[in-house]
Amino acid sequence: MANLQNIRRRIRSVKSIQKITNAMDMIARSRFNAARDTLLSNIPYVEKTREILTRLMTQMNSSESESPFIMSRQELIEAQGRTDGKFLFLVIASDKGLAGAYASNVFKEAHATIEYDGTSPSGESKEENFHKQNVDALKNMTGIDADQLRAQKSFAKAGGRRTANKTVTVAQEYNDADYINGIELITVGRKATGHFKQRGYNIIKNYSGISERPSYQYAKEIADLIIERFMSGEIIDVTMIYTRFNSAISCTPDDVTLLPLVTDDYPSENNSKEEYIYEPDVVSVLNDFLPRRIATRIYGAMLHAAASELSSRMNAMSNATDNAQELVGKLNLYYNKVRQAGITNEINEIVGGANALE
Repeated sequence: MANLQNIRRRIRSVKSIQKITNAMDMIARSRFNAARDTLLSNIPYVEKTREILTRLMTQMNSSESESPFIMSRQELIEAQGRTDGKFLFLVIASDKGLAGAYASNVFKEAHATIEYDGTSPSGESKEENFHKQNVDALKNMTGIDADQLRAQKSFAKAGGRRTANKTVTVAQEYNDADYINGIELITVGRKATGHFKQRGYNIIKNYSGISERPSYQYAKEIADLIIERFMSGEIIDVTMIYTRFNSAISCTPDDVTLLPLVTDDYPSENNSKEEYIYEPDVVSVLNDFLPRRIATRIYGAMLHAAASELSSRMNAMSNATDNAQELVGKLNLYYNKVRQAGITNEINEIVGGANALE
């Protein structure tokens, strides 16, 4: 009988959890619809700013490249080789848990970007694909041998295992003062703040309570901070890590370089039939436009992250509800089997006692 009581208690507990996960699923579903609509309405604006930026960059020639936001690839490599410059990473994650592997996937991408990867080969990068530090620059900052770092890249994504009995990662071997001091972070979401703070990274600014409902105001504030530090020379490279929303069942961690713009990533001639005249000049227009482009890009990434977080939570809670229903069914079946066995045992005892009295 005590066993039946335990089973009934377990069934009540699972049903109670099922009600909670079902409620969280419905809440996430309603918020997801709003977040997806906001994201879809913002995409045309982001694409238009990208088009304007591309048009500005293609109409600039080498003599006009006086903008502090623009570098050639060689200038970028030289800047990244300085020991006084720092790398800034904007990591957008979540405030809450119960969203499956959403936060952990962002952190994996962040660590892969911060600690392992170098720059893409020359000629392969575009504005949104040219990201991560140059291998030789990271070597100068951390004292890591460039060939060793390139070799570690092949196994770092697979968990950092070099041999069967030894795990080697850049963070474990080179997590010294020079390495940490060369990295600064801006985090969005309590999960990101707690994760990197525990690992000793320098978080210069963190934002909480806005991951599900981002606001352009915060994106503008982050953009202003990034531009201020980049203009002062403290920061030589700015990378944003977030989760790109593809569909309600597909979200992909991604990272893009916000600053600087690399002239080699844009064609030297504009193939478009449309020609524009900029007043007073292209550089002035670009310097005034780029902060708005960065703020728009950050806000778009925050909207992608919000939709990704809510869709991940919606899927996780839906799966949890289904699993709870399946578990209740199994427990009910087990309860009935135990109850039937108890009844059968009692009947056998009664029959045995009656036979003993005859």
